[in-house]
Amino acid sequence: MAYPALAEKGVVPVFDEMINQKLLKTNVFAFYFTSKQAESSGLNSDLTLGYYDKSKFKGDVQWHPVQYKYMFGVKLDDVKVGGKALNMCEGKSEGCMITFDSGTSLMSFPTWAAQKMMQNKLPTANFVVPCKSQADFGDMALVINGKDYVLSNEEWMFPSQ
Repeated sequence: MAYPALAEKGVVPVFDEMINQKLLKTNVFAFYFTSKQAESSGLNSDLTLGYYDKSKFKGDVQWHPVQYKYMFGVKLDDVKVGGKALNMCEGKSEGCMITFDSGTSLMSFPTWAAQKMMQNKLPTANFVVPCKSQADFGDMALVINGKDYVLSNEEWMFPSQ
């Protein structure tokens, strides 16, 4: 599902080839990811080509322009944890971006952003923060083009061991 700039030289990515051959109802694709618990009840992850399955979500689709057509980068305004803005993008003259990668189930931050998390005493993969429970930190919201996309603390944190 890569952009042509990321493809092997001389190779047309499969989605672009499908567009070129006019095989799709619309030129979109969508991933739907489930949890292990949902899979055990029969709900499976899937990839759709040419449409998105409206039965897999509530509300309306929010469309954001891709600004970095190499890795599906869109404008990130900020990150909030427990409702508190981290001002993650403040002072970044080139702005901030978030990239959506269907090839991983983990979220990662560049070093400067991880340092901002640590300054706010928030856990990262390399920075353990003692707590009584994950709920101590609250939900994380990724603010993209002015819209909050909320991840529960179970979705953005590893369980304590």
